[in-house]
Amino acid sequence: MMRVHLGGHLDWYDPQKRSWLDVPVQGPITLLALAERLGVPAAEIAIVTVNRRIAKLETDSAGEGDTVEFFPAVGGG
Repeated sequence: MMRVHLGGHLDWYDPQKRSWLDVPVQGPITLLALAERLGVPAAEIAIVTVNRRIAKLETDSAGEGDTVEFFPAVGGG
């Protein structure tokens, strides 16, 4: 099982609007494939972490027991 956080408005992409999900995985999965599996468009993700370390959406992976957090761009004024 992998723990996934959909930060900011990304929880809109979960049918139940949950910000924390437990996702079953079989071995490592790329972060991009994980986002696609969850229905979160890559263009919406500005920052991703694996076990609280910055990761690259296109090239890094995560697996069993990891915590992945996806965050959108944040702005304000």
